[in-house]
Amino acid sequence: MTGLIYLYVTIFTVFYIIFAFANIKTKRKVRDKYTSKDSNFCIVVYACGEAGYLENLIKQLKNQSYPEEKYSIYVVLDKVENPPQFIFETDLGINVLNINNIEPIGKSQAYSIFAEKFSDVPNLDGYIFMDAKSYIDNDFLENANYYSTKYKVFIPMIECINSAESLKFWDNVKLMYSRYIYKFIYKARTKLGLTNLINTDTFVINRDLLNKIGSFDFRDKISETNYTLKLAKENVATAFIDDIKVYRDINDIELRTPSLSKRIGIFWHNITKCKNFKTFEYVLSLITPNWLIFLLIYLMLISHTAAFGSFSVLGLFKAGYDVLLITFILFILAFSASLLNAGIYSKDYFYLFAYPIYSIGHIIINFPPVRAIRNFIKNKNRHHNIEKMMTDIIVTDGQKDYYCKVELISDDGLARVKFINKKKTYTTNNHLRMVDALKELSQKLSDYGMTLKICQNCKYFQPTVDGSTNMVKGVCLCKFEGRVEGDILPTLIWNTCPNFEKINVVNLF
Repeated sequence: MTGLIYLYVTIFTVFYIIFAFANIKTKRKVRDKYTSKDSNFCIVVYACGEAGYLENLIKQLKNQSYPEEKYSIYVVLDKVENPPQFIFETDLGINVLNINNIEPIGKSQAYSIFAEKFSDVPNLDGYIFMDAKSYIDNDFLENANYYSTKYKVFIPMIECINSAESLKFWDNVKLMYSRYIYKFIYKARTKLGLTNLINTDTFVINRDLLNKIGSFDFRDKISETNYTLKLAKENVATAFIDDIKVYRDINDIELRTPSLSKRIGIFWHNITKCKNFKTFEYVLSLITPNWLIFLLIYLMLISHTAAFGSFSVLGLFKAGYDVLLITFILFILAFSASLLNAGIYSKDYFYLFAYPIYSIGHIIINFPPVRAIRNFIKNKNRHHNIEKMMTDIIVTDGQKDYYCKVELISDDGLARVKFINKKKTYTTNNHLRMVDALKELSQKLSDYGMTLKICQNCKYFQPTVDGSTNMVKGVCLCKFEGRVEGDILPTLIWNTCPNFEKINVVNLF
């Protein structure tokens, strides 16, 4: 076991050394970003909820130092309240898709709609997908055009627009760690031709590649990791370009790394299915320890060697105190070089070193027993107004129907659903609306290849927004045999009938 642990940290120590050397030599920047062709871009801007940033981003896109005839702007308003009238002005030449669904369709489906709509459009070279909560420079498209000739898919550098004085302590920790990952890890991986985790907030992708890969599935950090793997299996690496910058508020900057348990799960599921080196290396990188874990493992190995002497590494050779010490010193040197590569000021090292504490604290407070205790204490101190209703529903795998039950629960105005199949149960998180709780349940079943046959998921269902909190009412538009023309048939989102047909999101167009 000691030999395996030593081999584990040695592998990633070698990675650190290689990355440090890769970042020593900086490529000379091309001053004019000259290319023989101006690519045709389809820019898709996604806005959901509040749209305070949207007007600024549109103005920045309209004032680019790039030929106007070479790019078109499409804005998705996904359940946006009070959208700025600015974007509807006809002289701007902006195409607006205003989705007033009973619930947001999500970034993934919005992107997929445009990917399918423009899959056969001639002369289109690539897509630029952006979240509305972004700011860009006026040479953004010019730079994107230049790098699109070198990479099929790439992500920009995310910069914080807040001043350091206005940030809280843990905001600075998050910011410094994000900068370290981008400027050292991502930058080195790009130079070595390795892939990086795709950032769905802003990315550029070649149209032909997207047509080959297929639609998106960006529900969470795990789905972003899986999409990155999907690209790697096609021998395509997601590049990181620090020469292109997108600016965001610190509250809108997310740490994209999935939880350790999720990464380990993806590692075990994919490590034996790697088609090429890019896939194998990226799967292996998912279990990279942070610097604190590195340090703790090395201290444990040194302590073990001091007490028991040398140890065998897979029966290949004996590792003694001297070998272990040399490996440890190489790691310290490589890590020190990484700090210089990342361009982080010495005064900010403290914030970077605090990140493992932030990470461990996040793991502890979300550890199931601790989370249960926190929720118990939180719930014990307040009185609940709970309403429940049990109803029968049908789940299908496409061949056979399974009769199950759901319990619809309203707890102090928050909605959740308890799914019951024989003795097995699954309870959703709390949501503001019952439709969102049922959407979570539908997605969970979909992950197992099952479809929840309820009106909400049926293409014949039209919701009726009556101002109620849960908005569970609607009408059935199915023209079944014997139905009177013009007759209004009220229904509820959890109802099921033999005429159920799964909704197709592309029909939103």
